[in-house]
Amino acid sequence: MFAASPNAGNLIAVYEKSNQSGMIRGISEMINLLSPKSLVILVQNETKIDRLDKLTVLIHRHSIPTCVYYDLEGYFNLIEENLKQSLETTSLIFCHPEDMLQDIIGRRLAHRLSLFIFYWGASQLPKRLNSALLKEPFRVAVITNPRRNIYRIFYNQAKPNNRGEMLSSNWFDGNDMTFKRVPLLPSPTEVYKNFEGRIFSIPVIHKPPWHFVLYGNTSEMVGDATNSSNSEVGFEMDLERNVTVESDEAYFTVKGGRDHNLMQLIAERMNFSFQYVEPPEKIQGIALSAEDNASFSGALGMLQRREVDLYLGDAAVTWERMKAVEYSFFTLADSAAFVTHAPRKLNEALALVHPFQLTVWPPVIITIFISGPILFLIISTPFRWRRINQPNSRNDLWLRKRARKGKPAFYHLRYIEEMNYTRFATRRIHLMEEKQDYPSLERCIWYTINIYLRQSANIPFDGHLARFFSILLWLCATYVLGDVYSAQLTSQLARPARESPINTLGRLEHRMAADGYQLLVERQSAFHAALVNSTGILQRLYRLTRQRSINDSFLVGSVEEGIRVLQDDPKFAVFGGRETLYFNTKRYGANRFQLSEKLYTRYSAVAVQIGCPFLDSLNDVIMRLFEAGIIEKITIAEYERMFGRQSGGVSHAEETVRSAKSTNSECDAEGIGGKRKSDSNEKLQPMNLRMLQGAFLVLACGHSLGGICLFVERHLIFITRCGMTLSNKCDEGYLP
Repeated sequence: MFAASPNAGNLIAVYEKSNQSGMIRGISEMINLLSPKSLVILVQNETKIDRLDKLTVLIHRHSIPTCVYYDLEGYFNLIEENLKQSLETTSLIFCHPEDMLQDIIGRRLAHRLSLFIFYWGASQLPKRLNSALLKEPFRVAVITNPRRNIYRIFYNQAKPNNRGEMLSSNWFDGNDMTFKRVPLLPSPTEVYKNFEGRIFSIPVIHKPPWHFVLYGNTSEMVGDATNSSNSEVGFEMDLERNVTVESDEAYFTVKGGRDHNLMQLIAERMNFSFQYVEPPEKIQGIALSAEDNASFSGALGMLQRREVDLYLGDAAVTWERMKAVEYSFFTLADSAAFVTHAPRKLNEALALVHPFQLTVWPPVIITIFISGPILFLIISTPFRWRRINQPNSRNDLWLRKRARKGKPAFYHLRYIEEMNYTRFATRRIHLMEEKQDYPSLERCIWYTINIYLRQSANIPFDGHLARFFSILLWLCATYVLGDVYSAQLTSQLARPARESPINTLGRLEHRMAADGYQLLVERQSAFHAALVNSTGILQRLYRLTRQRSINDSFLVGSVEEGIRVLQDDPKFAVFGGRETLYFNTKRYGANRFQLSEKLYTRYSAVAVQIGCPFLDSLNDVIMRLFEAGIIEKITIAEYERMFGRQSGGVSHAEETVRSAKSTNSECDAEGIGGKRKSDSNEKLQPMNLRMLQGAFLVLACGHSLGGICLFVERHLIFITRCGMTLSNKCDEGYLP
């Protein structure tokens, strides 16, 4: 067996055949009871063990794959590769523990997936073991031999207190081949099922609705503590309420929040307490470089340096962060989004144009203009075909020219006859009508205009084709265009139209390029990292943002701060989590903001240290809470506490769930005047002059156009008369 040298730290081999056989048999039985997926045996050069082949043969009989390393560097490389692939590794090391502990920690090989078993052939543990090196997540077991064929197993994670103490966890009696308890080592899920009042350090950031944190100096907090009987802040930490409290210069208290309530529930289930600490710069943190082992800032940096135990506060799961921390089962299934100002009301002076989109008006106008000529062609074409075979006489041509030359000024104004139901007994008109077999083009155009304006009009021709076309024209003008336009116009006047909402990245990019919009994002958050490492349209948005920002002015301290900036200046957009944005828009008035559609799915979870031994126990608790719907109820309770319940028994929290399932379907993706759901709650208001200003503008334009035409016509008649007078005088010889 091995014995401890009084002058040396390493083990020396003492050849004793019986003891060697008992040691081999005992280790093989312990490995068999442990039942690892694979076993790695490390034998140092200065350590000697006889009959190692017999030990491997006995282990192989239990169907446990085994490999033996004599090179320390090759052994470390194997552990690193297994950790990268998330493979469990159990190591049996024949050397002094102190020779290996520092190297394992320095190479960051301490992990819940790696168990290091040291064979120490002495009767007691080494006295020089540093308990600070044996803290979580390092899993270390030491085998001692207090008596002949009696082996004792010490384990540093036998208790969940994280003190690095090597406690006795099992015995093996080689005489009767029995163990004190089964399994050989307590499983992490059983050990960390109850933390026995352990105190965790958790960083906290003011981020509604997840955490509501109040900051202040010493004097302010003392005053609050003395004036408020139910204050949760004092000079000592209240473990029952799980509140933070103390620092040298500043005090802060957590007043509530969804994640705060969730952490209290988890702490109650797992029997631990926690105290909040303030992270540097009050941020979650991002990677400070592009390397794989890059350091993080903020709360995640504290977790990476193992200064705190875990972090819960809308911590988004990203590939970059998973290199520094690990995540539990998700506590929130959210999506990325952005928020802008609410769609503003369109100019009511153009209310007469709003019922149809811009793409509809050109076909409507073209249809109105070509209806008259089409009617004229339908009526006149048969007569024109008939005259091709019947040449006109000179007398007919002379009569037509004479009637056209001497026709009165109101000859083309047939609508006067239709409106007054009178006839103008003009000799020239009758003369023209005797030779005119079909109405003129002007008459057909005016008839179609009367139809579209839904005025009374006589059919200009009694033919069957003309009547059929008139019926179709009347149906189209009355039911298709007139009624639809009237209904839309009434709706537009009752609830004025709004501009197109900015609910897609394409529209946001257009507004940023054309109208000078700017994008705001929380500083050193997961969404800040998403913009920096983005591609495609997000990359273009980030470039526009960087070009227009001065000294990183697009970075804000929190989403709440960004919403306040957007409230003051509508030419901003805030990028963040949809739930967080929705909550803050509800706080500052949902009718003032426009929440975009879902951009991409993202998950939030509890962040823990890499290799955290209680991650499985934490996942088990969170999954049970999630399956039971308790996490959703906590979220609903937080929304109801902030906003209360709406009329009709529908809570704001239920509205939040509905909003998370929809992607702003209440807004027309292509229309100019998309309606918002908030409009349905607005009361109808009586008509006023501002709503009718469009009709008055059209009337004014009509009067102006009529006046201009009258003015031009009068001047043309005056110029014509002057020209005729001058020509007559020249013909009579009055002018030279």
